[in-house]
Amino acid sequence: MKDKLLERRSTLIEELIKTDHTYRPPADYRPAKKHRKVFIPQKDYPGYNFIGLIIGPRGNTQKRMQKETNTKIAIRGKGSVKEGASRDPKYDYGEDEELHVLITGDKQEDVSRLPLHFAPCFVNAVL
Repeated sequence: MKDKLLERRSTLIEELIKTDHTYRPPADYRPAKKHRKVFIPQKDYPGYNFIGLIIGPRGNTQKRMQKETNTKIAIRGKGSVKEGASRDPKYDYGEDEELHVLITGDKQEDVSRLPLHFAPCFVNAVL
């Protein structure tokens, strides 16, 4: 119940900020990060390296997409961490879910438009 009330409070403060530019949020207000999951069609195309395609050489593709959209991109789910690699216990890798790309950002607009960057990657993989 407390989480729902805090989420509602955050939503109301964000609406006030958008409508009234003179409104100053409370000192303890921290804008909630927006996130979205884009599932990777690995089962449909098992032989294709989607992770390599998204990350790119030396991580350049991932860095470019993050910079263009002002978001953070992380690959999560089953198979996102190599076997034998050390895992940080306080970090959630989402290994109980299917392989996906987790997009996190400050604005919903940024988070929503990033999957459009992935569309050419997935289309090229299928063709």
